Amino acid sequence: MPDIIHQNPMSNTDTRKLMTGKDGQLYVTLSSGLQLFLSEVDSFNVQLNVNTTTVQPVGSPQVFAVETGFTVTLSFSEMVIRDDVLLQPLFDDLKKGIFPRFDFQGKMRRGIDGIEERQNFTDCVLNGNVDLMTLSPGDIVRRNWSFHVNGAPDLQNYIPTT
Repeated sequence: MPDIIHQNPMSNTDTRKLMTGKDGQLYVTLSSGLQLFLSEVDSFNVQLNVNTTTVQPVGSPQVFAVETGFTVTLSFSEMVIRDDVLLQPLFDDLKKGIFPRFDFQGKMRRGIDGIEERQNFTDCVLNGNVDLMTLSPGDIVRRNWSFHVNGAPDLQNYIPTT
């Protein structure tokens, strides 16, 4: 007997396939090449910002936008459990007068059918402030990280229309 989906037959929305934050994971690639799941990350986001400039040809009342470039930022909040994955390389490199670079991979996996999306973010450099130590009695210690992604994002796997 086929599955019955209770929805508008003209709609592609099957709410059983909706994903939430529990369906995502963030990985970092260590200098050894090992990809490590950042289980202590409680939230992350990656944003694409498209830069445009406007042009208005002579004789045209319409102003057009022209894409001139883009930036990608990756930010996350880490519940502090360990320091050897991100913080130690930062301190080690700062002592050498350089800044660390990281590669990240974001993953979402749909539980109902196991289909997953993977996005790769390479050559990430620190951007803005890093919470080295922020403490408040009774609160979980968190560290916020923000990176500028220097490599073009790569969609390794995507979730197709089914």
